[in-house]
Amino acid sequence: MGRVKAWVWTVLILAVLFFVWVWFFAGPKPTVAKTSLKEVPKIVYSDHTEAFAEAGITSYEGAKSCVDCHEDETRDVFHSYHYQMQNLVSDVEGHTPAMAGGKLAYNDFCGAIFWDGKVNVNYIGKALLKAPPPEFENLMGSFIASGCSMCHGVSMGGIPQPAEEPSEEQLGNIDCLACHADPEVLPTGGKGVKAGIKVPVKGEDGQWRYVYNPELGIEKIASHIVAEPTKDQCLLCHAFSGGGPGFKRPNLEPALMGEVHEDLDVHLARGMECTDCHVFKKHEVALEGPDSWARTDRVDAPDCADCHEERHTKPVIGWVLETFHMEKVACQTCHIPHYAKEAPTDTHRDWSKAEFSEKLKRWEPEIELAQNLKPTYRWWNEKSRVAYLYPEPAKVEDGTITYAAPVAEEAKRAGLLKFTTDGKIYPFKRHEAIVPFDTQRQIPIPVKVGLVFAAGDTQKAAQVGAKLAGLNFSGEYVTLERLMAINHGVEPAENALQCFDCHGPVLRNMPWHELGYGKYPEVVFSIFLLLGLVVGVALLYWLIRK
Repeated sequence: MGRVKAWVWTVLILAVLFFVWVWFFAGPKPTVAKTSLKEVPKIVYSDHTEAFAEAGITSYEGAKSCVDCHEDETRDVFHSYHYQMQNLVSDVEGHTPAMAGGKLAYNDFCGAIFWDGKVNVNYIGKALLKAPPPEFENLMGSFIASGCSMCHGVSMGGIPQPAEEPSEEQLGNIDCLACHADPEVLPTGGKGVKAGIKVPVKGEDGQWRYVYNPELGIEKIASHIVAEPTKDQCLLCHAFSGGGPGFKRPNLEPALMGEVHEDLDVHLARGMECTDCHVFKKHEVALEGPDSWARTDRVDAPDCADCHEERHTKPVIGWVLETFHMEKVACQTCHIPHYAKEAPTDTHRDWSKAEFSEKLKRWEPEIELAQNLKPTYRWWNEKSRVAYLYPEPAKVEDGTITYAAPVAEEAKRAGLLKFTTDGKIYPFKRHEAIVPFDTQRQIPIPVKVGLVFAAGDTQKAAQVGAKLAGLNFSGEYVTLERLMAINHGVEPAENALQCFDCHGPVLRNMPWHELGYGKYPEVVFSIFLLLGLVVGVALLYWLIRK
């Protein structure tokens, strides 16, 4: 074979290999390929028809109907984060242990449920559409929301109050059906409220409470109580948090209800329930994400290695991953390559502006939705985080308050290499919100959300919120930023990020400079790539000549 012909063949073969590599390894991969469906777990009912009849219970009135037989469980729920919406938090950098949680927080989606945990701003009420656009005048007066209590607090509408020894009235305020009901028949969350199953009613004392629609009948309720919550019941709140489908939590979306595609979430597609990982003890569940508040010493937060003891078994690739990646790269980083796979997620919202949502049939703050997104990657050591504890004066940098983020490790602070850190690289969703701000006291102002939903009046919503909180609204706004951990949406192994997705010369997922590596990965990889290319070309040319 002649010299020219050998070089021609060498170039052609290299070109083919290059295009194969670009096609299969460097290009973006589809996320939802609609692969196999698995059987949906069957609901295990705990029929209470006979028990209710024997106890003379003719209507469901929250835990008041349950406590005689389930007193220990009711007390456990009373002290849990799901009910109290607050617990002791000790992992916020620069702060001593403090009470924190949804009841006390100001968040980057809906502002504050309460002011300082005491004054009801958005917990419960009844919002009706008052100023629809001209083409939607037929919706005038329609029910649009009853407040954050549709999900937060698993209650019958009374405001949860901590107590070592709760009263009968306090125990009776717990809504057991918020978790222990068939989601198809007795859905919880906003769906249940809007369907008229759980109805907000204003009492003679002027306080709002929930009652279950008497037309349901006690027999229907009693026969559809479930022993353990199903994923669909969990998702009725958690997949709609932030005010819409998939708006808030990355990869928690309505498509995970019922039958699930493996490319959406391989665990749920194979029949797992939320409680298989999120184990409850005495009705408490552990989380440890840098953007979540629920903490408890009773339950260990789940970890991938708890189930996946055998990991990467391929000889060469397995050795590389186990040796160079496992201590510094979280499992989620490779195995959750995208988020917002089906439902678009909220990436930015502006409470200074309003727009009418045809889908939700109400006014909303101006929201930017996006789909099929690549995560933001940051270091996190699973020990500490940056978080804003409301209503402290906020630290504002460049017009932005960091609501929640993993602590910047030594690598990011000093621009050092990975060998100086004790954390791993994790995937996050970045979210921003523009909210009203008291510039004198440096405190975000609660938004009276119902006024925005009903009439799109963002100015009045900020003014009323400021009055309730004793703050001053001068028309100024500030940006809240949060990095939200991405832990759901694990895909089949074949969909995981490949070597060249992060280390390739064409497309790179990893923001090396932001992670503190500088040019180190690029220089080292380029040297090895160049050496490999030279050796490969020489070997290929030699083989063709032979």
